[in-house]
Amino acid sequence: MHNPYWFLHLRPWLLLQAQLRHKAWPELWQTMSQESERRLRHGDRPGAYDWQDIAAKTLHRSLPSPLSPRRQDLLPLVYPDVWRFLMWAVRYPLTLHIVTNGLINNQWPYLQALGWDKIFTSSIGAESGFTKPDPRIFQLISGLSVHVGDRLAHDVLGAKRASIRAVHLKRSGHQEDRKGWDALSPLKCQADLTVHSLEDLPQLLTPMLQTIHQERQDDYEGYPYRRQTLRP
Repeated sequence: MHNPYWFLHLRPWLLLQAQLRHKAWPELWQTMSQESERRLRHGDRPGAYDWQDIAAKTLHRSLPSPLSPRRQDLLPLVYPDVWRFLMWAVRYPLTLHIVTNGLINNQWPYLQALGWDKIFTSSIGAESGFTKPDPRIFQLISGLSVHVGDRLAHDVLGAKRASIRAVHLKRSGHQEDRKGWDALSPLKCQADLTVHSLEDLPQLLTPMLQTIHQERQDDYEGYPYRRQTLRP
């Protein structure tokens, strides 16, 4: 979905601060984004997405936590193909998780308003101490086998580093942000599967899931001490 934290919370807050200071809001945002990039360069990836701390340090203003939004304000931000994919995933059934570079505390109100807190089993964000493309954020989820994301330098690279399948959601008109691109290992940024819409994913993802299941079965059958490991 289009970032609800930005459209419904951070950007309106910047507009208000700009009015109070008689400045243009892009100027304030540039100050905050530069601090975020500085933190990224210094390896503070979780801190780079802590917009409340960044606002306090750069603008000397308190950015409040987002309030629970109205569902009707959120729905226009959700891509139309998402609902059908979620219904398919629940019926399949798949165990779904959210892996984000944002703070879950900032996104949780939106997940609840959409009812997605009941669909996704877990949510992992910058509070974990890791962010994409660090493979450790994926490794916090036991049994994770496929990751779907729209950024090569974060989603695909991170998933490949974590040795899981990477699906690149390359929407029409989406401009790729290559910050963090792994110039030394370009092959790591090659997705296992590329789709242009989530509507294409069920048909294309099913064979991949069947292959993963078979691989795990083969690994289990080939493990000589499997019976001993099952003993209490």
